[in-house]
Amino acid sequence: MPAYAQAIIIVMYSTISVLAVGGNLIVVYIVVAYQRMRTVTNYFIVNLACSDILMAVMCIPFTFIANLLMHYWPFGAIMCPIVSYLQAVVVFLSAFTLVAISLDRYRAIMFPLKPRMTTNQVAMVIAVIWMLSLAVPLPIAIMSRIEEQTDRFNASVVRYICKEKWPQLQHRYIYSLCLMILQYFLPLFVLMFTYSSIAVVIWVKKMPGEAENNRDQRMAASKRKMVKMMITVVIIYALCWLPLHTVTIVGDVHESVWHFRHIQVLWSGAHWLAMSNCCYNPIVYCWMNSKFRQGFKYSLRCQKLLSRRKMTH
Repeated sequence: MPAYAQAIIIVMYSTISVLAVGGNLIVVYIVVAYQRMRTVTNYFIVNLACSDILMAVMCIPFTFIANLLMHYWPFGAIMCPIVSYLQAVVVFLSAFTLVAISLDRYRAIMFPLKPRMTTNQVAMVIAVIWMLSLAVPLPIAIMSRIEEQTDRFNASVVRYICKEKWPQLQHRYIYSLCLMILQYFLPLFVLMFTYSSIAVVIWVKKMPGEAENNRDQRMAASKRKMVKMMITVVIIYALCWLPLHTVTIVGDVHESVWHFRHIQVLWSGAHWLAMSNCCYNPIVYCWMNSKFRQGFKYSLRCQKLLSRRKMTH
């Protein structure tokens, strides 16, 4: 790969990593620091932010260094199953958290007279999300290992690649397909159902239990804004991950695709788009939620004051 192409890749991946870690840390701080931000939906948003931070730390650096810059696995035998497993865990965390948010919104809007979830119930749901996210990808940790591969340009040079070694290729294909359904297509179906149902109720019909006084109208407007924000998050998630899943499915069905001339460029673009999803949510929150926007402004103002104090001392 030419030096300028490597430089572009480093800048692109480094940018989304910095934005993801910085933006999502601010999101976590805003919810934890301010009492009025400690709502059920925002607790789930914190969990989503944590998964995005893990994505930026565990998925982006290892993947783009090994697959795009080095073209082999330079991190050793122990890190191979750990990184592969954690990458799958993080994707499940994001998907399951988005589903939990949509189900919570669905319950709150479709059944407004039912009591809201308590803090303990939210903690239990988040714990279940983590347990499922840790359990489902376990076969990846078991099957992932490094494999020697001769350099195609120099037969005397041996490289290592990190890959899943299944007893039969068909087993790997079936498991990969199941993972894709569980972490993308099934959550997306649930998200489409819940948010389309919510949209019909709050924009087409009158919300159940909604009165005509100013207080209820303000509450209804607040619910609509929150739903708009979460629908935007879901749309971005679906669009970011669709190209990579499409390329992966086509490659699993027709392995000859991986020998196409420009497949690496196509895969790199799809992979970068999928990884970039972890940096967009804080931007959406800041854009579409006035409370988060105020929190971001205050956090940045405090950061500037701290920087000035350090400079003066």
